Amino acid sequence: MKKLNIVETIYGDWLHNKNTENRKKYEKHKGMFSASSAGTCFRKQYLKTKGITEPPLEDRVMRLLRLGTIVHEDIQQSLIDYFKLNKDKLDKELLIEHKIQLPELNVVGHLDIALKDNDSVHVYDIKTSASYKWRMKFGRTREKNGSVNYNLQIGTYAFGLGEELQTADVKMSLLWYNKDNSMFREEIVYSEWINNAIEYWEELNETLEDVESENGSELVPGSYGVPMMNWECRYCGFKDIHCQGV
Repeated sequence: MKKLNIVETIYGDWLHNKNTENRKKYEKHKGMFSASSAGTCFRKQYLKTKGITEPPLEDRVMRLLRLGTIVHEDIQQSLIDYFKLNKDKLDKELLIEHKIQLPELNVVGHLDIALKDNDSVHVYDIKTSASYKWRMKFGRTREKNGSVNYNLQIGTYAFGLGEELQTADVKMSLLWYNKDNSMFREEIVYSEWINNAIEYWEELNETLEDVESENGSELVPGSYGVPMMNWECRYCGFKDIHCQGV
C-alpha cells in the first residue's frame, strides 16, 4: 500500500469532513428518501431509511466527487452573478439548490438549477462525466437506457417544483460536463419521466410498507427492485455487509 504524503492526507481528511457536514443538512429529514437516489435498489433505500450508512468512500472516489461539486458550484455561481448584474433586464427567476419536498412520496432533495418564466419553469441538473461515459452517451455506439436514474431524479425535481408552483408546464434538461476536455452538452429529458419518477417512488413506498420484519429480510437480492439495475451491486457499499446471507 502506497504511503500518503501529508498534503494528500490532509486533503482526504478535509473531504471526509465536508461529506459529513453535507449529510447533516438531511438529519432533520431522517427516514425520508433522497431525490438523488431515484431509481436505486429498494433494499439500499430501506437500509438508508433505517439510518444505516454506507462505509466511508475511498479518498480517490472522494476526490472525483469533489471535482463534480466544484463544477456544480462554478456553474451555479456564474448564474447567480449573471442574474445579479442583469436583474433589471431579465424576466426570469433563478432558483439554485431549491429544496423540493414531496411528503406524499416521502422524498426530499435539492435541485441544481431552475429558471422560472411566468407560468413555465425549466429544471436543469448538472452531470459531470469522464470521456468513456461521454462516448457511451454521445458517441456513435450509444448506451441504451444509460440515464435512467438521472432521468428519474430530474423527473422527481420537476414534479415537486411543478406541484409547488402549481404549473404543469415544466421542462427538463441534463447538463453534461466532460471532466477530461471540458466539453458541454445539453440533453433534453422528456416529460414522461415525471410520471416514471412518481411510479418509482410509489412502488418503493408500497414495497417497503409490505416489509414486515424490522431487518427487511423480505428484500432479498433477486427480488423485485433488489437491485433495480444489474450494475448497482458493483458500486454499492452495502453489498458485502448487509446483503450477504439474506
